[in-house]
Amino acid sequence: VALSETLTILNEDEARDLFGKTSAGEKPPTFFQLSTSERVSAQDKAVERAMQRIATVARKHKNWSLVSLAVRVRLDAFTEVKVAMDKMLAELNKQQKEEYAKWELCKKDIDHTEDDIKVAENTKEDLDEKHLNLVNTIETLKKEIEELKSDEEAMEVALKQAGEQRKAESAFYQLEISDQRATTNILNKALARLKTFYTPELLETHAHQQQEPNRPGFAVGDKPAEPKDYAKSAGAGGVIQLLMKVIEDAEAAEKQLEMSEQNLQDNYASFVKSTSATIQADRDAIAEKNEQLAAANAEKSETEGAKLSNKMGLEELNSLLQAHHTDCDWLLKYFDLRQKARQDDIDSITDAKAVLSGAGLGK
Repeated sequence: VALSETLTILNEDEARDLFGKTSAGEKPPTFFQLSTSERVSAQDKAVERAMQRIATVARKHKNWSLVSLAVRVRLDAFTEVKVAMDKMLAELNKQQKEEYAKWELCKKDIDHTEDDIKVAENTKEDLDEKHLNLVNTIETLKKEIEELKSDEEAMEVALKQAGEQRKAESAFYQLEISDQRATTNILNKALARLKTFYTPELLETHAHQQQEPNRPGFAVGDKPAEPKDYAKSAGAGGVIQLLMKVIEDAEAAEKQLEMSEQNLQDNYASFVKSTSATIQADRDAIAEKNEQLAAANAEKSETEGAKLSNKMGLEELNSLLQAHHTDCDWLLKYFDLRQKARQDDIDSITDAKAVLSGAGLGK
């Protein structure tokens, strides 16, 4: 509104008369006058056309700089006006280029920052997944280590119990074998005593009498006198054989005890060997899993540090993107309109300059 009123004031007859009186000796111009009076010179017509061209664009875009230039077209000498036009054209072209460069930079900065945010968000997802996997791995390793330790302790207890049982079995064996050997020894002594008591001669006589019955044709004589040791020798063979059988059984029992002891010892040795190997395997596994646990904990700490860094980076990138939008959104939204408006200003000044130079544009 103010711009339109200003242009109206500048175009009134009184204003044109005053401009004519203060034109520094030049022919009075007819500001915005479209009269075809023969008194208006060709130069005045050119000034009028130039001023109208600039005023039209100034009114359209509400540009006070162009209003000022339109006034100068009416008041100043042609040479001074052209200098002012060149200066304004240079400034407008500079603004046009700078705004275009800023527009390109804004798009580039926003796109680049959005790409960086996308990469950071993908990294965040990867780090979150990695952290979760490490947490699960650590929990699994801890559970496995505890199970291995429990198994190791159970086997150590079993090994200790087996040792105690073997010790008890060995003590029992020693007692049994000692008793058995003592029994065998007593029996052998008894057998030896019997053998010394019942002499071989008596035994042989007794055996001969048993084998020599009365033969036919011989007269039965009187009953021979019994040897004085005959009563003592009767049944001696059966006693000795029985005793020898008992000794044989005792020796067999002793061998059975020895075999049983050997089997128990072999089984114990095998159990100790296999259990000790399992315990050692568990200890090796525990040591290996502890190393894996330490590595997983270290990697988890690194991942947590990376997550924190990534979080801070994302916050900075989002702040940067917000700053870009604050600085650029208005320009990006109105860029085309501003460029066109500024180009209209440039074109109007260029046309006015051509008119003033006698090119006849805008007729």
